[in-house]
Amino acid sequence: MSIQDALNTAIETIPDCIAAGYIDMETGMLLGSSVSDSDCAESLDTLAIAVANLFQGRGVAAFEALLHEAGNTDEENAGFGEIAVFSKDRLNIFLRTKEYPDHVVCYICRNSANVGLALTKSHLSLKPVAAAV
Repeated sequence: MSIQDALNTAIETIPDCIAAGYIDMETGMLLGSSVSDSDCAESLDTLAIAVANLFQGRGVAAFEALLHEAGNTDEENAGFGEIAVFSKDRLNIFLRTKEYPDHVVCYICRNSANVGLALTKSHLSLKPVAAAV
């Protein structure tokens, strides 16, 4: 299955999902995308550039250091694996792949999405998307 097909399948299964992107944090490149709402195509390009800072920026690194000092982290799986960002009209879900730690899958959903179901379906789609790379 191609990355495009995997992202298309994810969009169909995640509630109220309107866009999906596969991002390489090292380069800031969008390696694959699928968009059902044309307004989101530009958003994915912008997110691709910002996602590395979201996962690896100074603020996140400082927060992770505090968790480590408090003994609340797993040494094998350091760093955030997922981040959900709520905005005025969107739910943005960012999931780091285990197979490629510098890659992130981003799903953009309408704010009407059932958050729990959207997160669960996002997790279920992660393995097929990463396998398509």
